[in-house]
Amino acid sequence: MPTEIEKKSIDFLTAKESILKELGKITENKLPQISFEKNEIKISFPVLNLSKELIFDCIKVIKNHIENLRIHTFESGFYSFQALNENIFDTKNLLDNIRFRFFNTAKENLVEISKKGELFPNEVLVVIAIYQFFNSTQTKNSLSPRELLSKLGIQVYDPIEEELRGNILDFTHIAGYESVKQEIIESIILPLKNPQAFDEIAKYTRKFPTQNRPRAILFEGDPGVGKTTMAKIVACQCKIPMVYVPVESILSKYYGESSQNLAYVFDAVSLFPASLIFLDEIDSLAGNREDGMFEATRNLLSVLLRKLDGFEGKPTTITLGATNRKQDLDRALLSRFDKSIYFPLPNLEERTAILGNYAIQLTEVERREISSHLEGFSGRKIKDFCDYVERKWTSKVIQENLELKPPPFSLYIESVLIFKNK
Repeated sequence: MPTEIEKKSIDFLTAKESILKELGKITENKLPQISFEKNEIKISFPVLNLSKELIFDCIKVIKNHIENLRIHTFESGFYSFQALNENIFDTKNLLDNIRFRFFNTAKENLVEISKKGELFPNEVLVVIAIYQFFNSTQTKNSLSPRELLSKLGIQVYDPIEEELRGNILDFTHIAGYESVKQEIIESIILPLKNPQAFDEIAKYTRKFPTQNRPRAILFEGDPGVGKTTMAKIVACQCKIPMVYVPVESILSKYYGESSQNLAYVFDAVSLFPASLIFLDEIDSLAGNREDGMFEATRNLLSVLLRKLDGFEGKPTTITLGATNRKQDLDRALLSRFDKSIYFPLPNLEERTAILGNYAIQLTEVERREISSHLEGFSGRKIKDFCDYVERKWTSKVIQENLELKPPPFSLYIESVLIFKNK
């Protein structure tokens, strides 16, 4: 449900200034005409293409901000939709609500948005979203998906570029986790590299052949166990870009904008010939509906479910979700993941192997002794511990004018308790 702030209307001049200011950031095209006559706001702008498919997609954009709509007119060349009241059974002053009209004529294609009185914050956002939607459909052929994603601050990890820099990753960058690596090879890497083989096997086994390749995999485990690094390794092994989607790039304080951002990400990613989508902290995007959730969060979950379903038929794209709170995920969302891969905290042997990456000057026996004191540490925390020891030793070398050499075994042992209490 909208909050009290979202129910407070915005005066015409402020609304107009906000709309034009936001749209000016995203396009150099002609901005919409905005007028206020006879107590009615009217916003209109021409578009290059106005097919029925685009109109249906635009309705999804509208639904991210306005929950209930009715079809007012649906005729060839003219389509009109109107918002219902908060109580859908209340028809009082219904015609005063915001209306969306689409004119498709031989002369021009026009989008018109109108409303009696002033706009509410979510209605200002929907105007911006609709214009942005049509602007992006007209420009996406000239913009790369990376450029589109950069507008939201989304990072694209490109293994081809990393290889040129000498930064290519492989399984040796994560010590231990042999069973996890094997699961990832079987569940992600082989299907991405050999989609036809999986499809052919399905033809031999199924009465009605359907896709048996995974569309989404869930990485589950404590922070710092290597989920993000493993996703980058998959990208490098398959030589496809990984689109890293952190929570903060999606969530917005404005009603409905988070859903719009998430849909925008999936639409932009679909332009890559092949890719991985990595949704970090997916539990923050889509919690459990049984625990109760705000309407905006419900809309966000709805968009995520719809987009995951839409990627089912694309054999070269897999969505990876990462969480350390699997129990908080909605059951409908969990059902979209074909497999959950658990990343446990490293055991003694794995902790010793991880130290082999960050304390190469020590013997295997010394690393094992240190590891016995690091129970419960993730791979990231072990690295942080080694960083701490190195900084402490470097400071000592500088202050006491000692010979430059690696930290001794004794300093690691002395530092364990201090680091644990930090």
